[in-house]
Amino acid sequence: MLSAYFVLTMFKGITLPTTPIYFISTLILLSLLVFLASLILKFLTIKENFITQFIMTTLLCIGGFFLLQEFMPGYNIEEYKFEGINTGSLVIHALTITPFLSMVIGSVSHSIISSLIKVLEKSS
Repeated sequence: MLSAYFVLTMFKGITLPTTPIYFISTLILLSLLVFLASLILKFLTIKENFITQFIMTTLLCIGGFFLLQEFMPGYNIEEYKFEGINTGSLVIHALTITPFLSMVIGSVSHSIISSLIKVLEKSS
């Protein structure tokens, strides 16, 4: 739940519900998708490692973001403008982030964090 909260508050385009029950249910749904990915991989008899966990969690989270946007009151994914970065040797120009791109970036970020936690938990 902590990684879902971190990812959802990090992006500008994702607006979380202000009602506590909707807020908590959003975090619970995204956390359950991580556990569901593990069960699906076991059902499909695919070896569970970082790459497979990452891909399955990413796919499930993209679907979860679509479901949350459609059915969760107060949860919105909006278009926003990224201002760009200029560090001298690295230049990223300003661009518009669409809602779908926000969903993909958010789900990839959540998947990386949760897959790393899962792999580190298994190795210890």
